Amino acid sequence: MERKVTKLEHCHTEVLVNVDKDLWKKAQDKAFNKLAANVTVPGFRKGKAPINMVKGRVDQMKVFNEAINNVLDPVYQEILKEEKIQPVARPSFDITKLSEDELEVKVTLVTAPEVELGKYKDLEVGKKKATVSEKDVEESINALRKQYATIAPKDGQAELGDIVVIDFEGSIDGEAFEGGKAENHELELGSHTFIENFEDQLVGSSAGIEVDVKVTFPKDYVAVELAGKEAVFHVKVNEVKQKILPELNEEFIKDLNIKDVTNIEELKNNRKEALKKQKENALKREYLDKVIDEIRKDSKFEIAEELINEEIEGRKKDLDSRLQQSGINLEQYKELTKMSDEALTEQLRGEAQKGLESFLVMDNVRSKENITLTDEEFEFELAKMAEQYNMTIDQIKSALGQQLGQFRNNLLMRSIEDFLYNNNK
Repeated sequence: MERKVTKLEHCHTEVLVNVDKDLWKKAQDKAFNKLAANVTVPGFRKGKAPINMVKGRVDQMKVFNEAINNVLDPVYQEILKEEKIQPVARPSFDITKLSEDELEVKVTLVTAPEVELGKYKDLEVGKKKATVSEKDVEESINALRKQYATIAPKDGQAELGDIVVIDFEGSIDGEAFEGGKAENHELELGSHTFIENFEDQLVGSSAGIEVDVKVTFPKDYVAVELAGKEAVFHVKVNEVKQKILPELNEEFIKDLNIKDVTNIEELKNNRKEALKKQKENALKREYLDKVIDEIRKDSKFEIAEELINEEIEGRKKDLDSRLQQSGINLEQYKELTKMSDEALTEQLRGEAQKGLESFLVMDNVRSKENITLTDEEFEFELAKMAEQYNMTIDQIKSALGQQLGQFRNNLLMRSIEDFLYNNNK
């Protein structure tokens, strides 16, 4: 088959194919025979009439359409094989010439993004050192103590950290609303589980007290009908409870069952190391985001619109899924935020563009620096995970299932991130 290949802008390639005459003739014959098998001619059984009598009863355009459908796949496969093109989205087909003797097809392919990578080493971004204060350690230990706290009735006024058992009913402009009423609800003051300022207004209350709590629902509240509105909750405090923290002693430390921790000093060191690792990971993530952003700004990208649109649709579906977990759908969210579909799409377009460019930065750094993950390194990481969860490697592989490939990709991405972290400042 004769082909003319033209590279277009924005990662598109156009291939004009003049289909081989014999292939086109055979495709038409096959299409005709298929359609003719369903033609009925008076005096003959279906499919048994002479060809010259059937021809006038078969729509030639139907023959062409059926034949074209049979030809397109082999034409496409030959293009991929002979031209060494790797498409990243579905191609489009346009028939430019059509007759019994000739078929010309224009195939437009979406090809991989093109990147001119900017500077990616020796960037002055500014690494930060993780520090852990004595106060941080103390708060971490207190958090552990709270997990083992016992609950006891409390006489007197409620304080932050105490639990109040309450009956309440909410109203807006004197009218009660659905979902705004409960009895004997346990609420920890300072937990921020209720609307902002609700809990603060119960500090200082005591058993038997009744009080009106005034709040304003957030503008982005999940219940659209309540969003941004002022409400009054009539609250009766039935009981006040307090958390009694265990003494910080060796008996408590033993109950924690932390490996190699048997006394207070070892517990402090353990918490300090854990906090330091958390902060280091957070600072490293923040630093890498800045590094990738710098590289991205210094690079040039050419990405097909089809890929960007595909990424936008994926993000819309992900947003809708997360919203539904909160009890609303995408349409309600747009109504709540007063955002048009065009505005949401434009917002997601920016996120999609940045996400694709960031991935392309990482992938091109991998290619330029020949960063790989060997089978031995992969098995080592699986062995570490198996030890952590007290499982065999085969059990870990079985548990990961279809996510095993994603786990391997994540390890490779981590290697690229380590390279960027170690080669920038």
